[in-house]
Amino acid sequence: MISRLVRLHRGRLAAAYSVAMAGSLAGQLYPIATALAINGVLERRYAAIGWLVACHFSALLLEVGAKMFDTRVFTRLYADLAGRFVRRTHEDGVDPSVIAARSALSREYVTFLERDVPTVLFALIGLTVSLSALFWLDPAIGAACLALVPPLLAVNRWLARRSLLLNRGLNDRLEREIDVLRRGRDVSVRRHFRALSGWRIRLSDAEAKAFGAMELSVILLFVVALVRLAQGDATRAGDVYAIFAYLWKFVMALDQVPQLVQQVAKLRDLDRRMA
Repeated sequence: MISRLVRLHRGRLAAAYSVAMAGSLAGQLYPIATALAINGVLERRYAAIGWLVACHFSALLLEVGAKMFDTRVFTRLYADLAGRFVRRTHEDGVDPSVIAARSALSREYVTFLERDVPTVLFALIGLTVSLSALFWLDPAIGAACLALVPPLLAVNRWLARRSLLLNRGLNDRLEREIDVLRRGRDVSVRRHFRALSGWRIRLSDAEAKAFGAMELSVILLFVVALVRLAQGDATRAGDVYAIFAYLWKFVMALDQVPQLVQQVAKLRDLDRRMA
């Protein structure tokens, strides 16, 4: 279903993503612009401040434009999706309680396109720019970041399998929610919401475990970076700032991965239900 939705609205989506990515790229260049400004001021080259001002102003204009444009694109997209889905399921003779539940769940498609796809794009931009900058500033630190990728991929592969199984159980329960509430039996209602809590807790625990495993690697990365800086030639204040700023950007991009893996697993299960 999501591929059909993308094809129908590809022009608007492409425009929204392009503006958002341009803003993200401008923001990713901020540490380099700051480093140039710091080094320039310390060396009495005050014109270097212009790089920082230009970078910040460009990012600001693009991000404000992206926020205003996104709202218009994705609210119209959801209205179109929900209307088409309800009409088709009525024609197929689906029970109204199931239609209502699945119509609410269909909002996850728009949430994925509105929040998660840009997050993936921003993470890819962040990883690419931060790794490129780190290899330029200190190749040894860049190589240490790159060495983290294989074990982190293994962690997120486990999370993907676990999330798909748990989202299937959660969505099974959500589809029955309207029917349970309509009957109004106290014991059934309490059992239903306890079951929902259980599925959501297990999903949260899986994400937390993956996040914890990733953060252990990040601690090691920062230790390596500090040791490397103590032995290396990055003596200028701006260079040191840029190295650690891009390390943080690299880590922040990685931190998005567990949540994105869970959202993709949720949409895979929704696709099966709404096909």
